[in-house]
Amino acid sequence: RPPGCIGGNRQNVPHTSSPTRASLGKSNVSVGSGGSSGENNTHEEDNNNLSLHIEHVRSGKDRRSSLMVRNIPNKYTQQMLLAEFAQAGHGSDKMDFFYLPIDFKNKCNRGYAFVNFVDYKDIVPFFDAYNGKSWKRFNSDKICDITYARIQGKAAMLKRFENSALMEKDDEYRPMVFVSHGERKGQIEAMPRTS
Repeated sequence: RPPGCIGGNRQNVPHTSSPTRASLGKSNVSVGSGGSSGENNTHEEDNNNLSLHIEHVRSGKDRRSSLMVRNIPNKYTQQMLLAEFAQAGHGSDKMDFFYLPIDFKNKCNRGYAFVNFVDYKDIVPFFDAYNGKSWKRFNSDKICDITYARIQGKAAMLKRFENSALMEKDDEYRPMVFVSHGERKGQIEAMPRTS
């Protein structure tokens, strides 16, 4: 358990949930899946649109790049989860956005994360390695479930956090952004703080 992490396992994030929200003090940020208020889509239609059909990715029919990784044991820290992904060949050289929401009160993750892959084709080995599988650490019963995130792409995810109070928090609470292309690909990219 991370230092200061109190409480037991939180409930798994259900596949057909209401909007997933990360409470961020002054503003709520929703980058996940679930229903969308004010739109004509029903929750069921929205969830169907977020379902990841790996055969569509393999064939190039679906080229979305942003995922929601669910049912993460709450004791994982941002660094632990990134290290596990990197050891399995899915590190910052493949992704350019990573966010593991942390509960400010108990200092545990909320059981889900958002990842954007630079190349949608890298979703296939990631999905094959994690979806429907148990987690390697913490002897958890949780089974990883991967769907598409409601917000797609690095730029759209960054925009979602632009004026968020979260950006005033310590790095361990903030999304991680990596250089997408070029000589510095995979290196940490500074995320603008609110002014």
